[in-house]
Amino acid sequence: MRVLPCFCFLLSTLLWSPLTPAANPTSKEFAVPLQATPASARAKPRGPERVRTIKDDMTGEPALRARTAQGAIAAVIGQRAAGCRMIRFKKGFGWVATGKARYPATENPVATRRTRQEARFSAFLDARARLADCLQNLTPEARQRIAEHLKTDDAIQLALINLAANEQERRQQALKILARGFVTYSSVEDAANRTIDVNLVATPKTALRLTRPAAAAIETVALKEGSRQLLAEIKGRLIPPAGNRMIVVNATGELALVGYAVNLIGTHPEPAAQEKLRADAAKIATARATEALMGLATGDDATWIASLDEVSQAEIRGAASGYDDSEPSVRRFAQIRELAMSGIKDAAGLQALREGRLPLEATVKQFVGEDSVAVAVIYTPSVKQPEPVPAAQPPVPEPATGGAQSAPANIR
Repeated sequence: MRVLPCFCFLLSTLLWSPLTPAANPTSKEFAVPLQATPASARAKPRGPERVRTIKDDMTGEPALRARTAQGAIAAVIGQRAAGCRMIRFKKGFGWVATGKARYPATENPVATRRTRQEARFSAFLDARARLADCLQNLTPEARQRIAEHLKTDDAIQLALINLAANEQERRQQALKILARGFVTYSSVEDAANRTIDVNLVATPKTALRLTRPAAAAIETVALKEGSRQLLAEIKGRLIPPAGNRMIVVNATGELALVGYAVNLIGTHPEPAAQEKLRADAAKIATARATEALMGLATGDDATWIASLDEVSQAEIRGAASGYDDSEPSVRRFAQIRELAMSGIKDAAGLQALREGRLPLEATVKQFVGEDSVAVAVIYTPSVKQPEPVPAAQPPVPEPATGGAQSAPANIR
């Protein structure tokens, strides 16, 4: 498979190679509740930290400072207010964006479930837009200082070489990398007030390890890390009714194709009938997630999207908002996608998807809740790593001239 080393080299020129080892978790600076396992969720939380408001030297704007990132994030989230705040901790900095959405009161349980699901996704989009606006609305001087700080990292510097032609463009792209390099931190519902808050956190370190250059793309340092973040968002129902995502690891050429969907569960007073409604919802979500995955594999999203209702289509368009086909990162990822797909064009699993079948390697994950079922269908093609170049052999000494010559070692 001689094409792969070339493919990996070309891919590495289009992506940037994070210097942080893949073994380190994305959340090295802080734990992420949305990604918490049952065991970690039961862990005893630390007590509150002393937090104070300062005028930040880099931006000239107010920031919340705490000893740790976790303490600063908790202070912002504790305010339960929609918006975006800068945080400071030790030598680090970042932003916490909170999106908020309300769902109406209704006596129809099915309608309530739908409006709650719409509110979750709406709050996520609100937080994402607030984070982008927060960075974009900084003064030119502040944006320049932040960009200069980001460019001190070799990985981001390489990315900016690929994405920008001049200093002004490099500054703009640096801020976009940060705005799209967020971790979805938590989702909190206030049932009494019928509101849902979604909190995102972005720091230079999170942006180095995972960023979203295009609407249906994640670039990350490890498939496990990118998948963990995406699955947390799917499990939290912070997604449109259906969609797909390509996860790419720049350093190795590894990739994963993911189709996902969420479907509401109807209500019935009889337990047996309720269980059937739950099973039916899982089948529908799995079918839609599979169709979205096949659309990603074939490059045809129009067909499966057209089969959905208008509200669902509008939410899918909302998931792609904030991206312009003409912007550098989107154009660059189009090249990355083409290279990545060409590298697996002969894979049996990809051929199965093109023929409308799930490959044997595909994994289906279901997240069954009280009012909905979320499903992710994941196809991770096998990517053969390039074979190491053999070490150079020492030169064979020339036979001595004159006198008897030594026989070769295999002759006795």
